[in-house]
Amino acid sequence: MIFGFFKKLIKYYIDKLVSWMRMQKFNLELDNEIKKYFKQLDEEDKQPEIIEKGTFGEDGWSISIGDIDDEDTKS
Repeated sequence: MIFGFFKKLIKYYIDKLVSWMRMQKFNLELDNEIKKYFKQLDEEDKQPEIIEKGTFGEDGWSISIGDIDDEDTKS
């Protein structure tokens, strides 16, 4: 009678431990997926490089954003 009680008690705590370990594994995998997602977003959303030539108001002054080649901006 007492042996059966201890057997059930041990089984209960082992089940709780396994359940807790599964949740920890799930949380770790979820955190890794979130980090990968945000890293991917950072790589996709790179800001264009802004290049200023000359002084505002001077003849031939221009602002280039990224790799835009306009005839007006060439010096």
